[in-house]
Amino acid sequence: MLWNTSVLSTLSSDTEPSVVVTFDSAKYLFNVGENTTRSYLQSRQTWRKTKALFVTSISTQRTSGLPGLLMTFADSGQSKVHIAGPSGLLHLIASMRRYTYRENLDVTLSEIPLVPGDRPVYKDENIVVHAFPISPLHGSSDTPEHPVQPDGHPSTLKRKRNGSPESHDRPTKRGTRVTMSPESSPSISELMARSDFDPISLSGEMAQAWRRHIVKLMFPSTLVPLSSGENSGQGPKGKRKGKDRAVQPSADEPPNTTHICQPPGLRRSLPCPERSLVGTPETFMRPTVAYAIHGPRVRGKFDAQKAEALGLKHGPLRAMLTRGQSVTVKVDDGHGNMIDREIKPADCIAEGPLPGVVLLFDTPTLAHIPGLLAGFADDGPFAKYWQIDSKDHVVRVVYHLCGDDVLEDERYKIFMNQFGPDVHHLVASRRHLSDPVTFTSAAYCQLRLNQLDSNIFPLPKFSMNAERPLRDVAGLPVNTRPMHAGLSVGLHPPRPPAENENNDELDLFHPAVRSDRPLPLPDSTLASFAEAQAAVQLSSKGYDVETIPGKDVVVCTLGTGSAIPSKFRNVSGTLIHIPKHGYVLLDAGEGTWGQLVRKYGTDPSSDVWQVLRDLKCIFISHIHGDHHIGLSKLLAMRQRLDLPADDPLYLVANHTVFQYLRDFEGLETLGLRADCRNPVVTISAESIHWLRNGPQSRSVGFMCDVIAFPWCLSGNCRSMAALCTSLGLQSMTTVDVEHRTICHGLIIKHADDWSIVYSADTVPVNRLVQAGQNATLLIHEATMADEEAEKARAKMHSTVSQAVDIGKQMNAYSTLLTHFSARYPAMPQSMLTKHGDGDPFVALAFDHANIRIGDMPKMHAYTAAIEQNFTDLEEDDARTQVAEVDIT
Repeated sequence: MLWNTSVLSTLSSDTEPSVVVTFDSAKYLFNVGENTTRSYLQSRQTWRKTKALFVTSISTQRTSGLPGLLMTFADSGQSKVHIAGPSGLLHLIASMRRYTYRENLDVTLSEIPLVPGDRPVYKDENIVVHAFPISPLHGSSDTPEHPVQPDGHPSTLKRKRNGSPESHDRPTKRGTRVTMSPESSPSISELMARSDFDPISLSGEMAQAWRRHIVKLMFPSTLVPLSSGENSGQGPKGKRKGKDRAVQPSADEPPNTTHICQPPGLRRSLPCPERSLVGTPETFMRPTVAYAIHGPRVRGKFDAQKAEALGLKHGPLRAMLTRGQSVTVKVDDGHGNMIDREIKPADCIAEGPLPGVVLLFDTPTLAHIPGLLAGFADDGPFAKYWQIDSKDHVVRVVYHLCGDDVLEDERYKIFMNQFGPDVHHLVASRRHLSDPVTFTSAAYCQLRLNQLDSNIFPLPKFSMNAERPLRDVAGLPVNTRPMHAGLSVGLHPPRPPAENENNDELDLFHPAVRSDRPLPLPDSTLASFAEAQAAVQLSSKGYDVETIPGKDVVVCTLGTGSAIPSKFRNVSGTLIHIPKHGYVLLDAGEGTWGQLVRKYGTDPSSDVWQVLRDLKCIFISHIHGDHHIGLSKLLAMRQRLDLPADDPLYLVANHTVFQYLRDFEGLETLGLRADCRNPVVTISAESIHWLRNGPQSRSVGFMCDVIAFPWCLSGNCRSMAALCTSLGLQSMTTVDVEHRTICHGLIIKHADDWSIVYSADTVPVNRLVQAGQNATLLIHEATMADEEAEKARAKMHSTVSQAVDIGKQMNAYSTLLTHFSARYPAMPQSMLTKHGDGDPFVALAFDHANIRIGDMPKMHAYTAAIEQNFTDLEEDDARTQVAEVDIT
């Protein structure tokens, strides 16, 4: 049976480490950090056949890509997945309830308790997975040289020789099986019937029962297990009938769990997780999990000569024998009598190789090292993996996910060297890895457009050199190498780490940008670039940029796609830079943090941390995942600022977003608590409605905020005044638009007499026109091409021409189109006409573009050249992969 492990993504500016274990019939993914789905697309790998997901930590670092991947699974036809992780996993999944509802997905969850046990956390026909929780030892991070407890010091951790196989008979504690318990259902039903029931008041097993109930509502296909907690092995349930059947959401759009087919209970908050189970929510100071993945024992080769000698001729009996079945044949006893002879597989099949084992350790701080070492002490659950001459397994590869300073700690280096000389060590440590661009297709396109205009299309920040290469770290095992994306290790047959042979073919960016020669472009592209540049020179004589209000305000389009990322576009995110004041972020889809780091880098001259410090406001338009999944990662990173920001960050959103964040903050600090180093101030989107003194101020969404979530409105007026002062604004207001859930657009009016209108996701609506009259810049969604008008209406989106028409009706100076469907890998047919007198300057948005408001006429003039550039780019399998999912 062939199987291997490979690195899907590594530690970089835009990804976190994730490892795929691959068999012909199944795949298993370890860690689901941000941009996991996009990493699959870029690498031409597929998520299909994924049976199980495992996470080492309940944190934004390890799980930010989980909701997006689950929705991708469901929308691409996958029906079942098992997820395992530390305590808190159930709370994490339940916190996603307002935007990950999928009727057709069967999800089985397994929480790994803080007390290790001998029994596996997962087992099927391919792999057996054991887990060991690692709790940080507070205080040890400041004194790494200080001896730890005797059973955890490296000098006492000796390898065993000829040890007996581990016994599985003694009683152990099992992980909580996160599926609906029949015993808990009646009590939960009784509680839900009470008008004064508030799940926040629950604790212990009742709190877990409520979370299981929520997960069951999120994924109705999930099976109820047997009372023993074991998987029944049955397939998904059939379709429900009658009133219990939920309406199947469209695969083309995140489902509307706010307005339609929302099961009872999803609106209620979650009880806060107990600290004793999930650790502290502070950055990194929480338990992690180490995994050991055992492969199957492969049968040895069939010995035909032995079979012949035993009387087994060619035929079907041999096939039965190779399948592990004993057979009976007629043989001569030497005296002319025919007798029955039983032949067992061991009689003529050689003993196969020992099962290969893969180990994966997540050690984010020095404080986690003692806990890891304790697991390998003589009585530790992972001690057997240091056993020499084991008759049960052979360790082939160890993946090390190391935080700052961990790899160079002497205890950790001694630990690594305790493994056998043939074990391969693959290391993900920020200081010791280079930082090449992950999404090279998009970067290569940016490199080409850089020749059209280097200011509007700057190159992404990257580094091909590690701060301290592994070769400079003394004392590491010989077989230690960096954990690069695409690096694979064969387990059967055993093969050393090897680079993906397609890496060079997939990566056109790095060879081109490092070349001393100019990037060769097709003649058609060069000609279109020259024509566009000449047109800009000519047209610039017709208007005075200096007279344009807000000419120096910069629109940084971080993500310009919709629903899922594509080859050239990430999902929604638009950064507004107001010179001398700061930044406003409009929506934050998955991967927004990585897009920011690639744009600004970590060099002090253009530091992303300073941008984060100067970020004054984030506006989240609605709860659909492609507009907010990146928010929690962004807020978590903000808590790591060495110097706290001078001003708080103001978050404008509706109650569904706030509810998700408050639930998630039980697992990781995001800034919503008043005592945080970098606090976040929440402002209800409904409370700043542009008609807040009229009838619209009592809309459904507003009443939801007031009645169900009164904390959303606390101090909104004072907060908004402070926000406007910090950004030099005259006002910031919202307008309700028409989408498949509560959704708001945003109107920003500056004291310097310029304004920006952001449509969010919507069909064309007159309210937006009224609220944004005479805007300097309209940023409007244009999800569909014009020929898809009916589909756009059905999915509550706009076409290109509809968005352009809204700009005309608004009398906007310029219109920037964004949020393009993934069915257009490069760009939709723009159908943009020449600029007429009085018409807005219209342009299409692209990831990582720097567009000053004063440059909008340029962007309009560049349209044909950009289209030609994409036409000349070779299409690859990413188009097919996106078309198969076909969402939005």
